[in-house]
Amino acid sequence: MATAPQHTAGVATACPRCGSVALRGLAESTATTAFFECPSCRRHFARKRGGALTYRWGHPVSLALYGVLFEPAPLTEAPRIAESLRQGRTPEALAAFAEEIELELAHPTQQVGDILGGKASEAACRAFLAAVVRQLKDA
Repeated sequence: MATAPQHTAGVATACPRCGSVALRGLAESTATTAFFECPSCRRHFARKRGGALTYRWGHPVSLALYGVLFEPAPLTEAPRIAESLRQGRTPEALAAFAEEIELELAHPTQQVGDILGGKASEAACRAFLAAVVRQLKDA
């Protein structure tokens, strides 16, 4: 059962991708992390207590970044991560995966480095994600 949207400074949390669509709070939210779903685009988000709204684990951006969580300079790992992400995905699923990352790169909605709290800078994370997409498309 969904809960009411969480509020920050009295304003309902809106979907960063859809704009004015209020996110639905999800029942699996905890005392330390609130989870949300957009009723329009169906993307899932999370917000740790005191933190910013980010994509929830399982989003293509989070999955790509997970493999370089402890790398301060992840760019050289893009071929390895892209190969790993190809495994078990159909060409259609892979294209949708890459498209979702490209959408975030072209129209940023958040600090992607905040998703997992890795060691790389925001610029390094975004350069890495762009390189992963290039690798995925070159296959």
